Amino acid sequence: MKNLIFTTAVFLFALITSAQDSVSISDFEILNDTKWEGKLTYLDYQSGKLTSIETKLQVSIEGNRITSNIQYVYEPNKNNKSSVSIRKNGTLYGNEKVISNKQTNDTRTIITSYKGKDNGKKATIFITYKFNKNNYTISKKVVYKDGSESVIRNTYSFTKTK
Repeated sequence: MKNLIFTTAVFLFALITSAQDSVSISDFEILNDTKWEGKLTYLDYQSGKLTSIETKLQVSIEGNRITSNIQYVYEPNKNNKSSVSIRKNGTLYGNEKVISNKQTNDTRTIITSYKGKDNGKKATIFITYKFNKNNYTISKKVVYKDGSESVIRNTYSFTKTK
C-alpha cells in the first residue's frame, strides 16, 4: 500500500513538474492499416475483481485522424469505432492533454490525461498508449480527487496480426 502511494506520488510529481509534451500523426504511423488481437482486462465495479474479455482491433489513419475499431469477441453489442484528431499543435490527442511522448528503442509511450468521473467520483484519468510494430497496450489509470487510492481501471493488450 505504501509503495503504491509512493509510486503514485512520484508519478504525479513528475507529471506536474515536466513541461507538456506533444504528438504528431507520424508518431502513430506504425499503427496505420493494422489489425490486432488481444484482450481487455478491467476492474469490475461490482466485485472489485479483474475480468478479461477477448478483443480485436483495427487501426487506420486518414489525414490528422486516427480511427480505432474495437470488437469484443463475445459481446458484439459493445463494439466501438472511434476517431481521434491531433489538435492544438499536438498538445491534445482528441480531448486528452498530452503529458509525455517518449520513444525508447522500438517502443513509443504516450501518456495523456483528462478530468472526468469514474464510478461516480471526480477524477483525473491518465491514459498510457504503448506500442511498437508487434504489441500495443492502452491502460487507463484513475486518480480520485478525494485522495482515495488510485486504480488501474482497464488495460487493452494486443498483438499484431496484420
